[in-house]
Amino acid sequence: MRRKTAIATAVVVSLLSGCAVTTIGKLDLSTGQLPPFLKVGQTTQQDVLMQLGEPLGYREHDDRSVMSYEYVRDQYVWLVLGSYWQQRAYRMYVVFDHNVLSKAEIRRDGWGFAGGVDPQLVQLLIR
Repeated sequence: MRRKTAIATAVVVSLLSGCAVTTIGKLDLSTGQLPPFLKVGQTTQQDVLMQLGEPLGYREHDDRSVMSYEYVRDQYVWLVLGSYWQQRAYRMYVVFDHNVLSKAEIRRDGWGFAGGVDPQLVQLLIR
C-alpha cells in the first residue's frame, strides 16, 4: 500500500510541476560577442537600425548619441508548494559620434532569482 501511495504522490507532484523559459530581445547578447558588422569608425546609425531594428533606448546630446539593446532570459520552475525564478539580463550600448560608431560594449545588466511558497497550500497540507 505504501508503494502505491508513493507512486501516486510522485505522479501528482510531476503533474502539478512545470517549467518555462522566456526570452526578450532578438539578439543573443549572453555570449558577450558583439555583432560582427559593428566596426568602429565605419558603421553608421542607419547600419545598426537596418541590422538590429529599433533600440530599447536612445539618447542624444550634441553630435553624440547612444543606442541600447537588451537581452533577457527568464527561467521558471513551478513546484507543488511554490515556484522558482531565475533571470539573466545583458545590455549592449552602441555609441556614435557624428553618426559613426565610436564605441560598442556588452554589459551584464543584472541577474536574479526568487522563490516563493504558497502559505495557503502549506496550511492545507498540514491539516
